[in-house]
Amino acid sequence: MVSMGMGKNMVLSVRHWIKTLNLVTCADKKTQTFELTLLAKQLFVNEESSPAYDEYIDKIGTVWLLHWLSQTIPSENAELNTARWFFNYFNGIRSDKLQLAKDINLSLANHDKEITEATLKKDIDCFFQTYATKYTNNKKLNEDSFTSPFSELGLLVQVDSKHYLAELSNRKSLPVEIFSYAIISFIQEKHKDSEDNIISNERTVSFDSLLNDVGSPGKVFRLTANGLSEKLDEIEVLTQGKIAWTDTQGLRQVQHHFDDLHSVNPDTYLHNYYQR
Repeated sequence: MVSMGMGKNMVLSVRHWIKTLNLVTCADKKTQTFELTLLAKQLFVNEESSPAYDEYIDKIGTVWLLHWLSQTIPSENAELNTARWFFNYFNGIRSDKLQLAKDINLSLANHDKEITEATLKKDIDCFFQTYATKYTNNKKLNEDSFTSPFSELGLLVQVDSKHYLAELSNRKSLPVEIFSYAIISFIQEKHKDSEDNIISNERTVSFDSLLNDVGSPGKVFRLTANGLSEKLDEIEVLTQGKIAWTDTQGLRQVQHHFDDLHSVNPDTYLHNYYQR
């Protein structure tokens, strides 16, 4: 990367973000050598036989996918930063930097490792810079304030100099193909233990689990219940009934009809989106 004109600090920054986005796997812990994941190659690496899906992140679906990859976490022993805490544990609608710091400190009160006030403040600043959408006085998007593709998702809106809104929504801009990646990978992980061993092959998962569990599509995408049901209707069409949901006397469940869900690659339906 230095040969590309990038300084040492920029190289470290790129390394941090590409790891945070889960686009690499560690090939050698001793030498700290990393390799791009197959999905990362599909998204960004041009090859003769298979051009990159979205080399320059032109499509909003790619931003949603990167958001999912970086923010979904296991229910236990997850590596947390402010963004991951927010998109998995925050249950409010309005927030500000001081209140968010209090909420995080309170939730980590019994954690083994202490976090310094300065470190937390810096990470919270980074979170709001990364995700906050800003509007001008006439309620138009302030394009001059764009500092990150994630601000285009509308997950966090700055309402004044101190306060932010993170409303639940049906997420019209979230493509069903990206949602399919999220729901398949979430159910697969839900059926594994902390050591990645498959412990369940159940065909059903509750609607509420998809909506409210840590690491779930409902949490990470901040979906309303109606928004989740709309996405599930769409995914039933996309998968031709392989994933469907029912609402029987108030009991809402999602069921898959794959022979073996754990043999299904979560990116199965992504090409549908990128070939539009």
